[in-house]
Amino acid sequence: MTGKLFFVPTTLILPLGQGLVRLFQAAHRRNVVADVSVVALLNASVGGVDAEEIKSAWSGLPEKLRLADATEFTLWESAYGNPDFFDPSNALEAIPFDAAVDLLCESGILSRQWPPFYDHHKRGFGDRFKGNFYEQIGTEALFNRVTPPEWWTGQKFEPSLTELRPTPYKYIEADFLSDYVASEMADADVLDIGCGTGFFTNLIAEQARSAVGLDYNENYLAAANNLWGNGRKGNLSFVSGDIIDLDTRGFAQRKFDVVTIIDTFLFLFNERYQKPLSDNRLRIMKNISSMLAEQGRLVIVDPHPLWLTPWIGEDAAMVGILTEYRHKRFKVSPTLEEATGLLYSSGLRIRRILEPDINPAFAEISRAAYTFMREFPQWWVIECELA
Repeated sequence: MTGKLFFVPTTLILPLGQGLVRLFQAAHRRNVVADVSVVALLNASVGGVDAEEIKSAWSGLPEKLRLADATEFTLWESAYGNPDFFDPSNALEAIPFDAAVDLLCESGILSRQWPPFYDHHKRGFGDRFKGNFYEQIGTEALFNRVTPPEWWTGQKFEPSLTELRPTPYKYIEADFLSDYVASEMADADVLDIGCGTGFFTNLIAEQARSAVGLDYNENYLAAANNLWGNGRKGNLSFVSGDIIDLDTRGFAQRKFDVVTIIDTFLFLFNERYQKPLSDNRLRIMKNISSMLAEQGRLVIVDPHPLWLTPWIGEDAAMVGILTEYRHKRFKVSPTLEEATGLLYSSGLRIRRILEPDINPAFAEISRAAYTFMREFPQWWVIECELA
């Protein structure tokens, strides 16, 4: 091993007890759990140290180091909490020094150059923890041998698809929408864009005069029709359509009291994963504006810009770590400037913005997650009207 090694100071060193530390590389969202002796290697690398002379720079360095990659990726459990995939009380396997240094460099904790090179682009299937959130979803789907739509529904719903898993989807989003739909959409004609398997469209139909779910995914629509039919009140329908060219389905002549976009608006800002939507987002929003009745409203329910903020701490006091906002590498939610700019350019104005709270019952599932999410909103609701 030649050249210098540099400790990258965007790494958090968190004691775990039992002689272990978590090394969390915030900019790369990587976790390494290591024996506390590895901290001495990191200390020796502050400012740069010659790799050939590292052992003489720290006389206590063993020939093998005890550490392991603890990075995972799932929608809620790992993307939020960055947990370990193993029990940290178990002894870590000792690996050769060169392999340990390779892992620390690959995780962005050490660097072989200064300043460090922050490369987040996914260039191949092996880049499991690179790319933005949706690129990583695609990778995980391949690892789990399912399609991305199947993986997504599996993260959000129970196998029946008629109930949400006990996650913030249930204890924030659905909890909020149950009350909101009853108070804001009673006896309204509603179009739900990006309806997926129809869970929320059916919820809307329970209160609305009529509810139409629109999606381009035929498998989702088949599931929606199978699960919900035409609704309890006979006022529910699902149709296939492309929001870039809605007039091809006759929507150009229809007017709705409410148009909802639930967990879909952020796709319009994803230039890599949803390029057709991103390239046509102004056209899409103008199409939507044209379908609003004179006093109609557009209701956007979308992941908050604080969504997927990594957090650390203990149950009573969780702390978020902001690693990006304007220039997205991992997340895909638009900035406030991007969101409002598109809305105003589409002939809309904002009535109000809501930030739903989390149901206290979620504390029984995860006290740490509840403590964090009651402080930092995970969804926002943007109500718009014609300007």
